[in-house]
Amino acid sequence: MILSLLEPTVVPGLDRALLEILIIFATVIGAVLFLSISSIVGIVRAMRRRRRGEHSVAAVVCALVAVIMAAIWLCYWTGDNLSQRHNPIDGLLAINLSICVLPLWWLIAAIRAQTSSLP
Repeated sequence: MILSLLEPTVVPGLDRALLEILIIFATVIGAVLFLSISSIVGIVRAMRRRRRGEHSVAAVVCALVAVIMAAIWLCYWTGDNLSQRHNPIDGLLAINLSICVLPLWWLIAAIRAQTSSLP
């Protein structure tokens, strides 16, 4: 009887649920970090290409893919808030918009570098 009190209680399925939550959070945080870092690097490279007079169609395509990813995330997040009847205009909206603005700057910088070097 005393030994049974020392054993931890087990909640069935808790370990799987915690693993799923960990995987979801790691994926979202990893995607945000990847998108932010690649956008910053893309902006710097586009500014350097513009100064040198070079152009890159691949940079514009990568920036466009990043903008599309960020826009899909913002639409998903806003739609989820609206479907759960939450007000989407809050502090998290500012964070999500900042995540969307960074790839947009990258796209603008890539397009400017592309058009400034055309003959």
